Amino acid sequence: MQKNRKIFFSILCGLIVLIVILSSIVFHGKNETPLSVVFLDIGQGDAILISQGSQQVLIDGGKDGKLLLEKLGKYIPFWDRNLETVIETHPDQDHIGGLVDVLGAYNVGAVVETRMQNDSQTFKKLEETISNNKIEKIEAKKDLTIKFSDGAMLQVLYPSESVTDKNVSDTNLYSVVVKLTVGKSKFLFTGDFPTTQENELFGSHVDINADFLKVAHHGSKYATSDEFLNNAKPSDAIISVGKNNSYGHPNPEVLQRLAAHKINILRTDERGDIEYDCQNLNEKCQIKL
Repeated sequence: MQKNRKIFFSILCGLIVLIVILSSIVFHGKNETPLSVVFLDIGQGDAILISQGSQQVLIDGGKDGKLLLEKLGKYIPFWDRNLETVIETHPDQDHIGGLVDVLGAYNVGAVVETRMQNDSQTFKKLEETISNNKIEKIEAKKDLTIKFSDGAMLQVLYPSESVTDKNVSDTNLYSVVVKLTVGKSKFLFTGDFPTTQENELFGSHVDINADFLKVAHHGSKYATSDEFLNNAKPSDAIISVGKNNSYGHPNPEVLQRLAAHKINILRTDERGDIEYDCQNLNEKCQIKL
């Protein structure tokens, strides 16, 4: 009798757990699930996860695959093994190093990248993995868009056309710039976009106005000029940077410029992951404390 009772309660507990998991899956997949943007703390590098329900877009992957997978596991439910889109802003180690592991752990729908090449073993391994897994490659250039179920839209602003100089020594010159519009909020993701190219955006009258700016090149002094900030007019500036890094990022001059423009500065080396929730499309996205 006692044994049968234990079996009954074990089965009951199992059913309850199953119901909870299934309910979570259904809720997670609903179209009305709020969109979130997470600037992942992956050390000296970039990795940004944009999620809405079961749809995810990953912009860059840092340089440590193990750390990146741990971070993704925190924000993507364990039953969701699909990653709809990966955007590679440029083929530098601190932006693509973790992507090989991601492509092995998730079913990636498409990789968005420019035609830039790199002689590093990491880049070659990444391209080989994309090919072996038969992942669709989409060229990153102006007006390419990715849409979310609630009307949010991710749009490539730069490069303005196909990159023909595939073996350029400074890969930052063609770093992909992407803008996310969700309700009344706008996010601008700049990769390692340098000051030398900012003028090209201004000259082509591209709208870079944004509420939330991912500061280019981890706060390098060779990016984020006063003119750029005058055009973007962000309220928040997010700097993805590693603690005590050897580059001296973020540069004091950049921090001074941001402060002079009265922009709220948020750093991954100080705060860890920086997450924004976009629950009410009629209001600005809010940082999750």
